[in-house]
Amino acid sequence: MYRYFCLLLTSLAFGACLVPTPLVNQPQDPNVSFSILHINDVYEIAPLEKGKVGGMARVATLERKLHSQQPNLYTVLVGDFLSPSVIGTVKLEGEEERVQGQQMVDLMNIVGVDWVVFGNHEFDIKEDALQKRLDESDFGWIGGNVRHRRNDSLLRFQQRGKDLPDYTIWEFDNGAQSSIRVGVIGVCLDANQQDFVSYENVFTNAKQNYRLIKDSVDFCIAMTHLSIEEDRELARQLPDLKLIMGGHEHERHFEKVGSVSIAKADANAKSAWIHRFEWNGESVQLISYLEEIGENIAPDPWVASQVKAWEQKAYQAFEATGLDLNAPVCKLETPLDGRETTIRTRPTNLGLALAESMYQAAEDADCAIVNSGSVRIDDFLRGEITEFDLVRTLPFGGAVLKVDMRGSLLIQILEAGMANQGNGGYLQTHLLSQENDQWLIGEQEIMAEEKYRVAISDFLLTGRESGLGFLTPQNDSIIALTRPGTESRLRDIRLVLADYLKKQ
Repeated sequence: MYRYFCLLLTSLAFGACLVPTPLVNQPQDPNVSFSILHINDVYEIAPLEKGKVGGMARVATLERKLHSQQPNLYTVLVGDFLSPSVIGTVKLEGEEERVQGQQMVDLMNIVGVDWVVFGNHEFDIKEDALQKRLDESDFGWIGGNVRHRRNDSLLRFQQRGKDLPDYTIWEFDNGAQSSIRVGVIGVCLDANQQDFVSYENVFTNAKQNYRLIKDSVDFCIAMTHLSIEEDRELARQLPDLKLIMGGHEHERHFEKVGSVSIAKADANAKSAWIHRFEWNGESVQLISYLEEIGENIAPDPWVASQVKAWEQKAYQAFEATGLDLNAPVCKLETPLDGRETTIRTRPTNLGLALAESMYQAAEDADCAIVNSGSVRIDDFLRGEITEFDLVRTLPFGGAVLKVDMRGSLLIQILEAGMANQGNGGYLQTHLLSQENDQWLIGEQEIMAEEKYRVAISDFLLTGRESGLGFLTPQNDSIIALTRPGTESRLRDIRLVLADYLKKQ
């Protein structure tokens, strides 16, 4: 009995030693870190410049590498990805509708994009197509200041039947006791007016959503598809933001307004920003660096195979138009400017080259006119150019027509084009100018009753361009209309531009 009693006491004493020390007595590690892979304005799933830069397969490799180093990683695309694109404009075999961004959503799902905001080009595609892309997305969308106009109501856009959030909260932990909550607001500029879209004021919406979440998070950041001037103003109005991840400008950018960092990457994933946050329980430190996405990064083989599959399906459709997307065109010594912010507000070297190419191809025209909205690259054309690049530039193609018209109609067209400054109806022209309120062809004043032969893009003659509803074949001031034959290079404006650039 005595021995049993002694063993019992020993066991109890030993067991007492195994009782864990209460957690409150253990020091906690307050440090939490997370990273964001930030890209913007990505229109093409394949690499550009003969495979040297960009491509979603390289983004996938970078994402995998970063994720292996930092499990707390989110990948974001800050607007403009559903349009414009080469593949997005085609109708695949057996399909009635154009692709309209389906290929982008597919690749973004595979790469592992986590969050996006609307860019202005998301509204290039039709309302029902946009809804399909929303529902196909495995990533989250921040609605921000964008509203869905339906009948007389302004509603949130939906994803698989649920309203898109105006903001979101990300939560990260360190694998132990500590975590961090990050508020994320998102906004888009009102640069694309469509009947089914409405925009709340960027700054009013951002400040309202910031106030709603600031007291329930440790700090806030923003995902914005705005001009740099608007980003700067947002930083001034919300000086406690830690970071504005921006898009829209297409060129890398980094600056600070007060303590707010503003970053934008190059378009088409030619570069990406990596933002690393270190939280110590009271304050946050941000380190941002730009990663070049080029031949230094090997494409992910699986993602590259999916890109190739999309390309093969689309290229068959282009071959029927006489385009060989791999055919070289020229090497540009000077980049051609096709950015929306310039080509829709003033003549650019790309717009002028396009108009002159139409004039030369028509051979017997007096002048040439094309709408800036035909150019959808929203970027520079640089370096070695292939027919693929021209399809990217003019994804909708279309024929070059020769229209004999009265001078009075030509003047009316030019006046409407000037009134369209800032949108796609702004006109790029060849041999046309205005001097002292008089419109000239060359050095001669346009006379109202005279007949002029104008090389013009076929879309302009549909009457569907802004302010140009009067411009249809039924207009009484159109005397004659010549359409190109099926064998003529004039049947596709991209071939016309290719011929012109080869001669330069």
